[in-house]
Amino acid sequence: MNSKPELLIAAEAPSRGTLKWKYRGMLMGITFSGLMMLNEVGALMAIPLYGSMSLELGLTPTQVSWALLSTLLMGAVSVAFLSKAGDLFGHRKFLLASVSIIFVGYVISALAVNFETLVIGRALVGITAGQALVIGIMNDRLTSLSRKKAIGIIAGGQAIGVTLGFGIGGLMILLGATWRHSFWIGAALTLISLIGVALWGSDSDAILRSRTARKRIDVVSVGILGLSLTAICIGISQSTVWGLTSVLTLAFFFGGLAGLALWYSWERRSKDPLVDTGLLVSRRLMPANAVFIAMGVGGMMTFNLILGYAQTPFPVAGYGFGLSPLVAGFLFIPMTVAGILIGRWIPGLLGRMRPRVPFVGAAILLLVAFVWQYFMHQHLGGVLVGVLLYGIAYTMLLTIAISVIAAEAPEGKGAGTSAIYIGIALTGAAIGAALFGAVIGAGVTPANPIPAAGNYDAGWLVGVAAAVVAIIATASLSKHVELTEVAPH
Repeated sequence: MNSKPELLIAAEAPSRGTLKWKYRGMLMGITFSGLMMLNEVGALMAIPLYGSMSLELGLTPTQVSWALLSTLLMGAVSVAFLSKAGDLFGHRKFLLASVSIIFVGYVISALAVNFETLVIGRALVGITAGQALVIGIMNDRLTSLSRKKAIGIIAGGQAIGVTLGFGIGGLMILLGATWRHSFWIGAALTLISLIGVALWGSDSDAILRSRTARKRIDVVSVGILGLSLTAICIGISQSTVWGLTSVLTLAFFFGGLAGLALWYSWERRSKDPLVDTGLLVSRRLMPANAVFIAMGVGGMMTFNLILGYAQTPFPVAGYGFGLSPLVAGFLFIPMTVAGILIGRWIPGLLGRMRPRVPFVGAAILLLVAFVWQYFMHQHLGGVLVGVLLYGIAYTMLLTIAISVIAAEAPEGKGAGTSAIYIGIALTGAAIGAALFGAVIGAGVTPANPIPAAGNYDAGWLVGVAAAVVAIIATASLSKHVELTEVAPH
């Protein structure tokens, strides 16, 4: 029997080597960026068409909310398992598998004839392990500098996807397309992503590292984490339907929190933990994860508030711009511009200084963006400036947070470590969606279905609160964290 520790065996496993950035490295980074961008487009362009889908399938408001929620919940359940499997058996095969499942989900959604089929299709679209698996690959195939460049490109691609997603959704309404068309387009975009990953997506050294070690997935740990995040997401998202203080809302929410506490305790005792729990709660990693709560809440408030206000006709409500869904989607073009420019600039900055200073600066800029929107969202030009500020802050926060998580991940656990932030981001999105529903729906009745102008003011104040959380999280990042070459921890 080999008496060497498993980590030492993994360290001695031969590596396939890093890729030169000017050749395969850059191509792989662009491919992964395209994958994330097309995911954003496929998810967002269908949002404006959910009303027509509800009418055609005869869905109740509660069923519509579960059709949306199923995507979120599948992500919470699947990401931990697929990420851990990638760390053990190879990231590329599970990346290809997850993208293939998303493709099948779009096809099922497009063919749906009832609520049950639609929920199944939308759930399959929620397989969100791609980001974590991509980090697992980049940690092995790219140098520290090249990885920061790739993450910057990915962040820029996601920013582009937001504008394209809303823009295409608005264009489809203008052209008279149906929700089924949007899902077919989502399937086509996913197929393009699948081909790109198959052609240009390299694999990590996961198989080489674990070839002599015991390949074991702690299914209990993964299950506890997935179910806990699912419970929290259900409790938050359904709070506007069940009531904030209802028994169901409180049971799911606090049950999920209890589950997370149980998961943490289980991980501390596990022989093969999903993530190093000591590192998870340290100032080297926890702040980068925590910032995704603020980004999830802030993103949901930004997108929904701007689209809702922009499409409201002034003669009817006394506020709003009365824009079509297509033109309203174009309001996010400044975010795309910011994503492209900042995605190119931030990797070089991170190579010259520790990440804490720009991290805090990005969070402060996020606060400025929300304060600006609070005072200026009644003016079209003011909204565009606010979107630009938000785009800069968003891209910086996303790039720095993912770069820190990738650099701090223990050897051979890049995807598993990254799965935590994705679960947190999903929870943040659920919180943001629930808060938006509560804020915008305050005072709305069947006899008076249009929200008051003050509801939008309150929504932007929620964004201000989220930005304060981001400032606290980023300021707590250890000043000793450096984005240098990954080393075992």
